[in-house]
Amino acid sequence: MDFVKKNTLIVNNRFGLLYVLNFIISFHLFFIIYFNATFLNSEGLSNRSVSIVYIIGSILSIFGLFLLPKLLNIFGNYKTILVLITLELAVFWTLAFVDGFISTLVAFVGYLLIYPLISTSFDIFLEMIIKNEDTTGGIRGIFLTVSNSALIVAPLTAGFLLNGDGFRNMYFIAGTFLIPLLVIIGWYFRGFNNQSYEQIKYLDTIKEFLQKKDLRNIFISHFTLKLFYSFMVVYTPLFLHNTIGFSFSEIGTLFAIMLLPFAIFEIPLGKIADKWLGEKEILIIGFIIAGLSTISMSFVTTNSFVFWAILLFATRIGASAIEIMTESHFFKYVDGSDVNTISLFRVLRPLGYIIGPALGAIALSFIDIRFVFIIPGLIFLLGIFPAYQIIDTK
Repeated sequence: MDFVKKNTLIVNNRFGLLYVLNFIISFHLFFIIYFNATFLNSEGLSNRSVSIVYIIGSILSIFGLFLLPKLLNIFGNYKTILVLITLELAVFWTLAFVDGFISTLVAFVGYLLIYPLISTSFDIFLEMIIKNEDTTGGIRGIFLTVSNSALIVAPLTAGFLLNGDGFRNMYFIAGTFLIPLLVIIGWYFRGFNNQSYEQIKYLDTIKEFLQKKDLRNIFISHFTLKLFYSFMVVYTPLFLHNTIGFSFSEIGTLFAIMLLPFAIFEIPLGKIADKWLGEKEILIIGFIIAGLSTISMSFVTTNSFVFWAILLFATRIGASAIEIMTESHFFKYVDGSDVNTISLFRVLRPLGYIIGPALGAIALSFIDIRFVFIIPGLIFLLGIFPAYQIIDTK
């Protein structure tokens, strides 16, 4: 049975099953993402050492993304994602059950390597069944909103868990969520029609990036967002817990409130971009809001829960606009066969986790952790310039 028709029978629309899978894998990731740095801190690593661990794992994931097309040609997307999820499960249960400094570091680096590959594989599934590019923004908005619904619930749950049972149980629960993912993909995606995926040609890819101005500008715009995420994921929990003094349950609640804009705004903004404005105007506004609010974090000394909730919420209003505009603009120009371009786009995430923590580690040699947030804020404001040069789709 044809892959698209098969999934149309499973749910009322052909994207429904991928939305369910996306929620599961997102909950798995977001359950731990904002507490990873604090976990490494608790294992004896300094803030700078935590940065270095992220850099190493992200470098390895970039190599993995460049090798992914070759793996897809040999094994196909279906088998590849099953193997990747199985490896991810092994990594998380190692973090849950195996004590020891070295095993913890190896497993954590493995997690940083594997997840971007799983994310790219999901993109291939989704792009293979998107037929109408005029609806890409709306579809991407729904896809991201489903993901971000997990982003809201997961850290809230994890924060309360950490106050009682500690980090190891958190990784066990996150890993357990991969079991239904394996079962669903293993059963329902067996009929996925694989195609030929070209191996990434490094020089040709760089040449295309330099020649195509619009592609270059959307990549730069999206990269600023990934830099922002790297700073916020690594340094915000450390700052809020160690400097401001919030408990893990308070941090989990703060993050749940902070991340609400992703669930609230991405669907309507995606549809507005599809039907009326295009991406440029919304993208520029997002950069302004995110830049100014992120810089403000460095100058707030209060431990008021309400104040921090409002400020963090504001940073994500801008980030949610940037995320859906860059995603929808990019995916209007690719389909499921453009694995090289999609892989290059996904390289921006680990690249952000190399450059962001590297900048942070250097900055921490001279300034307090409080002031590292000035860096992503200024980068966001600089992001206005490539955003302004994007060729709007409306």
